[in-house]
Amino acid sequence: MPPPPTYTCYRTDGPILVDGRLDESAWQKAPWLGPFVDMEHGTTVEYDTRVAFLWDDAHFYAAFRCEEPDVYGYETTEDGGVGGDCEVEVFILGEGNYYELEMNALNTIYEVFFTWIEPLVKQQDLAAIDQLFSAKRYGYAPIGDTYPRRHGSFDWNFPGLQHAVQIHGTLNRPQDEDHGWTVELAFPWEGMKRLAGRRAVPPKDGETWQVGCSRVEHWRDRTTGRVLRGRDWSICPHGKIAMHIPDRWPYVRFDTRTVGT
Repeated sequence: MPPPPTYTCYRTDGPILVDGRLDESAWQKAPWLGPFVDMEHGTTVEYDTRVAFLWDDAHFYAAFRCEEPDVYGYETTEDGGVGGDCEVEVFILGEGNYYELEMNALNTIYEVFFTWIEPLVKQQDLAAIDQLFSAKRYGYAPIGDTYPRRHGSFDWNFPGLQHAVQIHGTLNRPQDEDHGWTVELAFPWEGMKRLAGRRAVPPKDGETWQVGCSRVEHWRDRTTGRVLRGRDWSICPHGKIAMHIPDRWPYVRFDTRTVGT
């Protein structure tokens, strides 16, 4: 498989209002990664999906443009079954950990904070291990890949996260034709410290983080609304349907130049 792409993330040219509209000049000037491909095979997919990133001293921003003729979503419970709807995902790799966000067209989010246990065992960091397993809601298992077992906390919410959606069409009306939906996210650097480890936040010029993005697409019968099939798409191929493979996440290189200059 080809190596994951490297994306140059520029500074914003002004304030970003997180409303999902993506009408700021910064988003118009930013480079957009895409189109997404089939996660397993890397082949062309039916609907165009692209993602872009920006940053300033306070936030790391992400935005999605999703072409979609039938925008729908039903899950309204946070950390519920968002993956059963059409949704987008963001994964941010930390040092010994990573963060997962899923989000549907209703602006409902699902968050998990993952930590690899094996390094903590080798370090005999019993306090850290005990803290992880004191979470009220967590999972502990391999996730179908070659990485060691990890602990996933559902108690952790990204501090100060802002998120919004705009639907270009009509939600949950399969009889008509929609254009798609857009997503806008702002991750405060202050809340990124647990992921940053020894890295600076905000990042220094030229520093690189790995950020994975995907889209889960579901097709449904336009008459009955019954879901017929689903498929996972990503920025670059993973070789299988699995987002939990940091080696396949793109590199985001932070540049102190203002976008468009």
